[in-house]
Amino acid sequence: MFSDPGYSLYRKNASVLPLPSAFFYGYNEKCGFATVTPEIPLTQLKKINKGKYSVDPNIKKQALRTFTYGLYAVSCADEGEVNIFTANWLTQISFDPPLIAVSVENDSKSLGMILRSRVLTINVYRDGERDLAGKLGKSAIQHPDKLNGIEYELGANGCPILHNALAWVACEVLHTAPAGDSTLIVAAVVDVGMLGEGRSLTMSEAGFRHAG
Repeated sequence: MFSDPGYSLYRKNASVLPLPSAFFYGYNEKCGFATVTPEIPLTQLKKINKGKYSVDPNIKKQALRTFTYGLYAVSCADEGEVNIFTANWLTQISFDPPLIAVSVENDSKSLGMILRSRVLTINVYRDGERDLAGKLGKSAIQHPDKLNGIEYELGANGCPILHNALAWVACEVLHTAPAGDSTLIVAAVVDVGMLGEGRSLTMSEAGFRHAG
């Protein structure tokens, strides 16, 4: 478990801090953050995007799809129910304390579970696990049985750890912020594990597209 005194301070103030300006100087509408501009309210961003800085939608999609992404199985648990979904908008954002950020779609089942339980676990897909990533990438609302046949065990936080994962990272939620059609979650790393050796799966290898 993570025991850095700075982390305790973050946890103590997590419910009263404003949007995560302690970690970001700004964030954009979709799933990113800016580190060289002042924090901008979402309403102002919408005006900017529709006005002075309008962009060609096709070129915008092509440009944003050149970004490099990994693929991760994010698991959650709430009142005895578990779910796992595939995510690519996920990154480490701090060394000390170790923090991650993940963007979760507002209409997903998992977002409500994470916001209520305040915990999640990131499972790193192994190279070659395209089919597993695709299966877990399906909506749990439309495919409530998608976890059938998936081998996992529950971690200390109650979230599933995939048997086939390369590594896993258990986290506790510190902050959330609205991010257009998604919600940005900032979470602290509280436990980790390595389950094997090798390379992790990437969006490029899988041939998936979830950007633009």
